[in-house]
Amino acid sequence: MRFKRAPSQIVGPKLFSRREVNSRLTVDRAMDRGAFLARLWAQLGPAATRDGGFEYYVRDLETNLGFVAYSGPSGPSYGGELDQRFALRRVLEAFEEVLERTSPVDCAIEYTAERDYGGGKWVLGHKEGRSFDVPDRRNRPRTAQVERRSQRLR
Repeated sequence: MRFKRAPSQIVGPKLFSRREVNSRLTVDRAMDRGAFLARLWAQLGPAATRDGGFEYYVRDLETNLGFVAYSGPSGPSYGGELDQRFALRRVLEAFEEVLERTSPVDCAIEYTAERDYGGGKWVLGHKEGRSFDVPDRRNRPRTAQVERRSQRLR
């Protein structure tokens, strides 16, 4: 396999959105965080969490270039070292071809939304062919659930 999970973090800014390196994607498909996660998970295993989403550090074994595939509030993107931007474009185009051929798997992660986006715990993933990104209600106090029900009955 040409792409492998990198053991160390690659530091750098956002270089490309998915659509910039894969023009075959519609806007909706390029912005689908759950489907992006499901394909990455199928190739590289469980994701690492980051504020507002998830991330994978990846190394291209052909060129030895590293990049980060991630999704935050602005959607699925790729980052890396700015001085490698030109060389990484071709690497990311090849990586996107691999993702296109990859069947998404059922998966989910919990992440913390950035304060500007409402904060709180969220669950992002893909199940039975559908993406989801919903508030995590699993650890809510039981009294809050009862209060809402009683308010609806009034």
